[in-house]
Amino acid sequence: MRLHRLTLTNYRGITHRDIEFPDRGVVVVSGPNETGKSSMLEALDLLLEAKDRSARKEVKQVKPTHADVGAEVSADISTGPYRFVYRKRFHKRPETELTVHAPRREQLTGDEAHDRVRAILAETMDVDLWQAQRVLQAASTSAADLSGSDALSRALDVVAGEVDDQPASAGGLETLLIDRIDEEYRRYFTSTGRATGEWAAAAARLRAADEAAARCAAEVTEVEEAVRRHAALTAELAGLKDEKARTTEELDQARLTAQKIAALHSEVERAAVFAKAATDTATASGTAWRERCRCRADVEDRAAAIAELQTAAETAAEAHDTAVEMQLAADATAEQARAGLEAAQRRLDAAHAAVQRLTDRETLARLTGRLSALEQHSRTLEEARRELAAVVLSDALMATIDDAAAAVAQAAAAAEQASAHVELVASADIEVHIAGKPVRLRAGDRWESAITGTTGVDVAGLLSMRVVPGAPAATTQADLDHATATLREALGRAGAADVAEARALHRRRAELQAAVKEHTAILQALTAEGDAAQVREQIAELRARQAENDNTANHNANHEDAAHDETPEPVALRAELAAAVAAHQQARNDCETQRKLAEETGKLVADRGLRAARAKEKLQAARDELAVAEQRLASQRAQAPDDELTAKADTDDRAARLADAAVTRLRDEWAGHHPDAVAAALQQAQDADTAATARYAETFEALREVAAALKVYGSEGRRSALDAAEAERQHAESEYQRVQRRAQAAQLLRTVMGRHRDTMRMRYVDPFRGEVERLGRLVFGESFEVDVDSDLRIGARTLSGRTVPYESLSGGAKEQLGIVARLAGAALVAKEDSVPVVIDDALGFTDPDRLARMAEVFDTVAGDGQVIILTCSPQRYADIRSACHIELAGSL
Repeated sequence: MRLHRLTLTNYRGITHRDIEFPDRGVVVVSGPNETGKSSMLEALDLLLEAKDRSARKEVKQVKPTHADVGAEVSADISTGPYRFVYRKRFHKRPETELTVHAPRREQLTGDEAHDRVRAILAETMDVDLWQAQRVLQAASTSAADLSGSDALSRALDVVAGEVDDQPASAGGLETLLIDRIDEEYRRYFTSTGRATGEWAAAAARLRAADEAAARCAAEVTEVEEAVRRHAALTAELAGLKDEKARTTEELDQARLTAQKIAALHSEVERAAVFAKAATDTATASGTAWRERCRCRADVEDRAAAIAELQTAAETAAEAHDTAVEMQLAADATAEQARAGLEAAQRRLDAAHAAVQRLTDRETLARLTGRLSALEQHSRTLEEARRELAAVVLSDALMATIDDAAAAVAQAAAAAEQASAHVELVASADIEVHIAGKPVRLRAGDRWESAITGTTGVDVAGLLSMRVVPGAPAATTQADLDHATATLREALGRAGAADVAEARALHRRRAELQAAVKEHTAILQALTAEGDAAQVREQIAELRARQAENDNTANHNANHEDAAHDETPEPVALRAELAAAVAAHQQARNDCETQRKLAEETGKLVADRGLRAARAKEKLQAARDELAVAEQRLASQRAQAPDDELTAKADTDDRAARLADAAVTRLRDEWAGHHPDAVAAALQQAQDADTAATARYAETFEALREVAAALKVYGSEGRRSALDAAEAERQHAESEYQRVQRRAQAAQLLRTVMGRHRDTMRMRYVDPFRGEVERLGRLVFGESFEVDVDSDLRIGARTLSGRTVPYESLSGGAKEQLGIVARLAGAALVAKEDSVPVVIDDALGFTDPDRLARMAEVFDTVAGDGQVIILTCSPQRYADIRSACHIELAGSL
């Protein structure tokens, strides 16, 4: 197959693209990412495989999103004897058109065109080889699978000598025989070896017969089990009837004993109620007596506590008075410290002001000098820039002038060498006109010149001569004139009269550039802290502040002695500032210390005042609580005196102890009859009677159900059904064994023929391996070897005696081996069976040295085959000498 032309319209993001491919050799189609390189191969597959109305996901994904139109794909293809143009439009107004140009002209549309192309490809193209001869981005490192290619198999058969060893039709007969064996095998087995067809049907029939026979046997066994169970249940029901009568009698006896125990337990409960009432009365009397004792003790304790609180309140009042005196003294000391701090602050402010005035004067002097330097360098820089702007001569133009001057010198030398020379010697004084210009010669003078053009020599009244130079001289003179004109034009653009002036002007330009650079750097350094305008603002601000300070100083000077009129020295001013700072710091520390001391004394006064108030409050509260306690005790004594309350508590306590003794006696008597054992015996008798009743009812119901089931079984004829099922099973087993023998024979024959076919296929592994190694040595070196299995897959690579499995190789080595294997297959396949090798953006893992060697491989196989490379990095394939390059536009 050959792809001659591919046209895409409104395909994904591609508006229109038309590419014509060469019939043979390597073609590199390059373009940036997302320009639709991979989409071209996808479009070709959809064109050949999908119908125009297909609803497949792959077809829906290529619909353009920028316009409501259908995607169109058109291809010019030749395969076998056919050459045709095939076009499809998908999605919107779908249509299919086919024009066959050879071997005879055909025109078809719709499904007829689609079916015709499929038939042509099935007839002339090895589809498995077309799919295998691709290196895609997603699987560029996967091993090449060429095992399904009939075209490659035929080519390897020829290389391996198959055609010489057997008749021409032997390969076809062998293939036909294997196909017949596979067809017979598929009558009984699926492709994965599971039973199917007749054998699966026979096995299913046998399984169904086995299941039916087993089911009928189980039903007959069920009848026999029901008869046996009916007899057993009848005997069991008679025994359960006697057991039920015995458990009823035992239950009545247990109930009578339990009633006697219940009566005795009622007497115990009544005695316990009486004893509880007596105990409650004794408890109330004891509680009242203990409450009376507690009230007497409470009154006594509160009276003692009031004496202690009186002493504490007096002590707290004295401590508060002492703290108040301390606070007054601390406040006075803090006020003195604040006054000292204010005086130190005034001294510090005056020192700061004096030092600031001194600093302003120094800063003003420094800024004034800096502004002067800024203005001077700015003027110099501006002058240099104006002069530099007037110079139009650049480095490139100077280089042009130098080159033109050298060309003039070279052309002048050549003209001088090639020109004719005229030499005149005067025998007497004479005037000669040479090229129209007068030349006076005295006797014995000599005149000579090179002649590059037609020149006339005239002697008035005596001689007229014309000197014509040869062709070389005219040519060199023309070169000289051209070089001179070029130099003159360059000097004119530079504004110079000659080369020397141009060079002097160029040197002056360099000096000006250096000056501009120097003054620019100086100005950058001077303006690092601000430009000239900012410096002027700072100077104005300093002068205004200096004037204000001078006015203030003059005002203060009117109130001071004449000894202070002189300006202090800077050292004295800074020493005074340091002393003022130290004095201010000391005063601030003293003020802070006295302030904190005053605050602490204030806190102490507040704390001691709070304590005194709390002591006084506690004393008053204790007196109030004592009055309440004495009143409560007097009220209780008015209701019952202390002696009467004590006597009642003793009487109630004796009555409670007697009631408890009666309850203990009755409880011991009740426990002597073992009530738990009586209750357990009653419960046991009830459980036994309930269980016997339930077993009897259950057995009776089961016997009734078995009897009913036996009546139903008698009308079903289960024995006859079992005999029929066993007969069907025998027939099914005979049929299964017959089909099994045929299936096993087909399986054995297929296994033997497959082993024979694998043995034959191993004969053409060597030619394929040889071709892979021939091409691979161009990339990996002379020590390169590969291991190829019967499916023509590379299993391992050997390099310098070291063998590495294919899956353990690096991504770059896998990619290179995959391309070499596909190119080897393309080189072996016959010309009429070849298909394009498509490589989509591969060799991304390959170093520059390997890329150069891979280029040799492409050049080696770029004969009659067609290799299409799609890439976004065309420089990877720049070393392929025979490649044809097609560049796609960056915009879709």
